[in-house]
Amino acid sequence: MARAIARDFDDELRFHTEMRVDANIRAGMSRPDAEAEASRHMGSTLRVKEDMREARVMCWIQSVAGDFHYGARLLTRRPLVTALAVLTLSLGIGANATIFSLLNAALFQPLPLPDPDRLVAIVDVFTVDGRNEAGPTIPELIDVRKMSPNLEGLSFFDTRDFELSGGDEPVRAFGARVDALFLSALGVRPAYGRFFQQGENLPGQDRVAVITDGLWRRNFGSDPAVVGRNLVLNGVPTTVLGILPTDFSFDYASFEPIEIFVPFPMNDTYTQRSAPFANVRRVTAIARLKQGYEMQMAATELQAISQVLKKDHPELYRNAEGNDIGFSMDIMPLKQAITGRTRPTLMLLFAAVGLVLLIACMNTAQFLLSQWIEREPEVAIRGALGAGRLRLFRQFFAETLILAVLAGIAGLVQVIWLIRALRTFFADAVPVVLIGRIEVDGWVLAFTAVIALGTTIACAFFPAFHLARLQPALKEAARGLASGRSRSRHTLIGIEVAISALLLVIASLLIQSIRELQNVPAGYLADGVLTLRMRIQGSGPTVLPQYLERVAAIPGVDSVAVADPSLLGPANVPFSIESRGNDAATLSQQFAHYRIVSPDYFNTLRIPLVEGRTFTNQDSGGGPPVVIVNQEMARRFWPGRNPIGDRIRAGVGPRAATMTIVGIVGNVLPILREAAEPQIYVSYLQQNEPNQFLLVRSSTSNFVDIAAIKKAIRSVRPEQAMFSIQPLTAVVGRATSDPRMIAGLLGAFASLALFMSVTGVYTVVSYLTSRRTKEIAIRVAVGAKTRDVLRLVGTQTLIATFAGLGFGLVGSIASAAALQRTLAGVMRVEPLTLVLVSGLYLAVVISAICVPALKALRVDPSTVLRID
Repeated sequence: MARAIARDFDDELRFHTEMRVDANIRAGMSRPDAEAEASRHMGSTLRVKEDMREARVMCWIQSVAGDFHYGARLLTRRPLVTALAVLTLSLGIGANATIFSLLNAALFQPLPLPDPDRLVAIVDVFTVDGRNEAGPTIPELIDVRKMSPNLEGLSFFDTRDFELSGGDEPVRAFGARVDALFLSALGVRPAYGRFFQQGENLPGQDRVAVITDGLWRRNFGSDPAVVGRNLVLNGVPTTVLGILPTDFSFDYASFEPIEIFVPFPMNDTYTQRSAPFANVRRVTAIARLKQGYEMQMAATELQAISQVLKKDHPELYRNAEGNDIGFSMDIMPLKQAITGRTRPTLMLLFAAVGLVLLIACMNTAQFLLSQWIEREPEVAIRGALGAGRLRLFRQFFAETLILAVLAGIAGLVQVIWLIRALRTFFADAVPVVLIGRIEVDGWVLAFTAVIALGTTIACAFFPAFHLARLQPALKEAARGLASGRSRSRHTLIGIEVAISALLLVIASLLIQSIRELQNVPAGYLADGVLTLRMRIQGSGPTVLPQYLERVAAIPGVDSVAVADPSLLGPANVPFSIESRGNDAATLSQQFAHYRIVSPDYFNTLRIPLVEGRTFTNQDSGGGPPVVIVNQEMARRFWPGRNPIGDRIRAGVGPRAATMTIVGIVGNVLPILREAAEPQIYVSYLQQNEPNQFLLVRSSTSNFVDIAAIKKAIRSVRPEQAMFSIQPLTAVVGRATSDPRMIAGLLGAFASLALFMSVTGVYTVVSYLTSRRTKEIAIRVAVGAKTRDVLRLVGTQTLIATFAGLGFGLVGSIASAAALQRTLAGVMRVEPLTLVLVSGLYLAVVISAICVPALKALRVDPSTVLRID
């Protein structure tokens, strides 16, 4: 292109020079004198070329500016339609930019840690029933640390509640127990003091802690002298070793901020394979790859180490039948390990908003095409005057770009508001540190600009492609293209209908699934129950009965109970039936949910007693161990007989005990499950658990006063911290937040798609009807009935709608099947759902057809026919 322009400049200069030379010769000069005078007259060839380039650029800029000015004038002639086009595009752009901000925070942005690409997570993999991942055991990690010199700072952590005393009242602090190498492995340096050293996590060492900048500022007034002082953590004086820097956060593995770090206790209970807790998979393992050591090399090395572990300890990697469980160790980027659970949800939402944007582009293209078809004579005249296809496309592109820029600005305004909503929606679905990174940054702005430009090209190409085919003075031929354009426009309608029908079915399916799960009898009554969480220091069986007695004495309390933190969620443990011995045929399948509860738990949650008895205060540590099972467990493992009096052995580690079945209670459905699972209940006096839920049922319609509950508990132990005080209905609602959030967002996107596609259908039918007003008038004049006109106007639209519905419903069935593999509790697509979605769509499309057609019928045919 540049060479062609240079050649044009040279030819033009040569032409003017030769013309000057010829004029001089005709005036009587010799050729040498004529050429010398022409050269002096033309001056510097380089300067002339620069002037010509500048003039050419200025002309181009003026031409482009004229295109934008002309396009703006045309758009302002139809302000309502233009506003609708801008609104439609802005909704699509805003929704996409909002979801991209979440993707950017959760998937694309690197972890804010030094050299984050070398940070990895180590997991155990079991392939006997598909690929299942779990955290390694501590003895496994000790062996890996010895055998792998290429994994620097191999470390691990778990999270838990801590009770922080010393202020006005004890408070709960969420913290992590970490290996001594953990903070240094992350590459962080202390703002004040130091981090843990090897040996400080061994038995007999003084208690030490490292606190975050937020806890330091909030509880210690930003005083650097706090380093070296003691704080009371879980009732034990603990020395503050260091303070983390302001910009450090490691909340990726949790859904609330970690505020305090303490050494993981490396005693025999956790480190010796023969110890009770040694083979419990409780920790998350991280490491940093050595420079020059690739991920695949580390994975190969871990595979080899896992084979050594299987050979040295075969009893740990076989099931009850003695078969290999497919154990191996694997490695993955730490970012992937953190966000892996949210990735399918985020990609589902991004695909949904992408479809919404596609509908918005189609709608805008329909709007522009209907506007530009009115300008067919103008296009023909421009073509006759020499305007090429590129020049015509530039005009169309300028007009579309005005719409896209306005829509992009409006979309960014929407994004700022929607991001606030996202932070609330995803509070339980994305680690807390990622929520704070959802913002309008440079990447989001760049993405918005890219999709605005992309929508401009997409919206301008279709109408420009059709109109640029018009040749000069071929107006009749242009009219002959109307039927082809009509077919294209109806094809767009069919695509819009298919996409919006798919989104409607999926959204309605999720909403229906959640409603069904919530309407299934859960087996308990959450209304009227207030919950709070506690961490009990010392002996729970000693202090908890006193808590229950004091709270039960509060006026307005109907019943009170405690339960372990799993409460209503799954917490599977293996068990065996004593009378059957180690029955290898069933032992590998024998798992049950495990709950530690107080005697009044069943009364508080209104879980019915079916047979036998519930716990009493006599079911204590000094008495024979007893257990209560649910109806599903009795039905599944004791079919046709009464299990009461039979003995089972259940639990893990020190909790494993042989217990006698004394009662059967009703089934309680785990949250987001359609069927009951086997359930074991043990007495809180026979199984100690420091973390507890207190459940208080009110005897009135109002909840019991929280201050009275705190006073009653602190009358027994003044330093007891209490937190997460909320109704049980809120606890259940939070547990179902993921699918409800996805269903809500998809429902909003589906509603938006429905609105866009309906407006698109209405725009097309209105335009095509207005183009055929004269034809309709003639038909009416010769006796056509209303139904004939409606058939004329609506047949193609209905055919496109039915075709779109067919493709959309088939796609929704396939998408629902894929969704069932991603989200728990999603139902199959019911025929009634397909019928309702189809009926809804047909109703709105028929309305969109009838309104403009009936409007055309109200026009007097004689008036129309007199107009030429």
